[in-house]
Amino acid sequence: MDTISYKGYQIHATPYQLADSGRWNIRIHVAVERGAETIWRPFSTGNTFETRQEAIEHCFNFGKQIIDGQVPECTVSDL
Repeated sequence: MDTISYKGYQIHATPYQLADSGRWNIRIHVAVERGAETIWRPFSTGNTFETRQEAIEHCFNFGKQIIDGQVPECTVSDL
C-alpha cells in the first residue's frame, strides 16, 4: 500500500485494475489518529488511468482535495 501524510491525515492509495479494460481506478482510504484509535474512511471515483503509478498520483491528489474540503460530496471533517 502506498501512503503519504497530509495535514495530520494519512492517505492510503489502493488503486485497482479493471478486468474489462485493464485501466486503473482510484480508491483511497483516509485515516486519522484520535487518541489510541485510528479512524479510516474509504473513497473512490470513476476516473481511470493507463498505469498504476498514474492512478496512485491521482489517488494522492484526490485525498488532498478531500482533506482540503474541495470535494463537496466527500468529507473527513467528522472523523
